[in-house]
Amino acid sequence: METAVKPEVGAELVNPKAGTRTVFTATAASTGGSYVEVHASYPPDGRRPPLHLHSAQDEDFTVLAGQLRVVRGDETFSVRAGDAFAVPRGVPHQMWSDGDDGALLRWRTTPALRTDEMYCALFALAREHDWAPPLDERLALVLRFTAEFRLR
Repeated sequence: METAVKPEVGAELVNPKAGTRTVFTATAASTGGSYVEVHASYPPDGRRPPLHLHSAQDEDFTVLAGQLRVVRGDETFSVRAGDAFAVPRGVPHQMWSDGDDGALLRWRTTPALRTDEMYCALFALAREHDWAPPLDERLALVLRFTAEFRLR
């Protein structure tokens, strides 16, 4: 069995089936709990994640390359390299790459809470199940992190 990924600056979470890559640039430990920051890449014309919200956290995004389609509350919009946008706590949202180039973004979640632990736990679960974990196990894992993530 592989060693569990720990939320450390520089740690990479690569999902070869989804074509995503997440690199920690700041963790709860490195910021004293202030925030978690990652660089996340999404493949071209990526899948939509579920509509969700963060009841106690704000998120700030900067698109470094490519473009995203964003649903934030009642609005839907596109962002491109150089654009930044925020998602305040409690606002349902989802985003995915939109176009032939995929997207690379800087993603900061404030305060950190256990967001970095959640990313690592979701990655480990996916890896354990050849990148296709059963829905019931994904839901059970997410329920361990209700302060960080809630399905809408």
